[in-house]
Amino acid sequence: MHVLLVTGPTGNFGQELVDLLDQRYRRPWRVGSRHPERCAAATSAEAVLLDFFDRTTWAQALEGVQALFLLFPLPGNRAARQAIVPFLHAAERTGCRHVVYLSVFGADRARFIPHHTVEAALRDSAMSATVLRCSFFMQNLHRAISTHGVDISEAGELFIPAGRGATTFIDARDAADVAATVFADPDVHRDVVYHLTGPTPLTMAEVAAEMTAVLGRPIRYVDPSLPRFAVRLRRRGVGWDTIGFMSAVYTLTKLGRNQPVTGDVQRLLGRQPRPLHDFLVDNAWRWRDRAWT
Repeated sequence: MHVLLVTGPTGNFGQELVDLLDQRYRRPWRVGSRHPERCAAATSAEAVLLDFFDRTTWAQALEGVQALFLLFPLPGNRAARQAIVPFLHAAERTGCRHVVYLSVFGADRARFIPHHTVEAALRDSAMSATVLRCSFFMQNLHRAISTHGVDISEAGELFIPAGRGATTFIDARDAADVAATVFADPDVHRDVVYHLTGPTPLTMAEVAAEMTAVLGRPIRYVDPSLPRFAVRLRRRGVGWDTIGFMSAVYTLTKLGRNQPVTGDVQRLLGRQPRPLHDFLVDNAWRWRDRAWT
């Protein structure tokens, strides 16, 4: 049996992908999660226990798998080395032939980003791969792990150390649509890297202005130093790996490395990617109700 395994099925990206595969995918597939009971009611796919840090869960999740969607929700260099790369090796040994990997801009150049390690492992494997390097997800503005939503709701602040750098915000719904499109005809997309961006680069000050207009209350951009940013997030219980990853991404943005716009989303989907305004209109209730994802 040839099976597709989807990891990270409950997050901003993963849930969108699962919903699309439920509508479109007609071959056997399963989702792997630390909480499969939560997934079982939300998808037609088989839901199995999968914990990247518990190797006893890997065999059942990988049984019969020939295609893999790989996402690790809490990116960190320790997780990459100790869990994700060994999991890739296990997938290859059990017969996986193709991996679609959710990566980030700069992973090919910035060795300090954990995705760099994972991409290198994919290149060194015998499996084919489709790498989706995504720019800044709009959904990061209301993710629980980033705590950006707390700053926006409680203080009217966009508290991000990105300076005047611009980034091409992308809606996770568009990126998930690309992933579903790849799985519809994977042979067309083998050993390809796509750079998925929104329609235009935006500075954080411009994002704050757009949020002010849509949310109907003042949101100002605060450009903290990296130490000040780290201290605030640590006080909220955010782990050092997560703070390090976020700091790396925002530093690349500050240096102008995350602002190129590509046409990959339009070419693959046949439509323009969603603008930030539309995302904010659809999700304004999250900051009002403090409904973090």
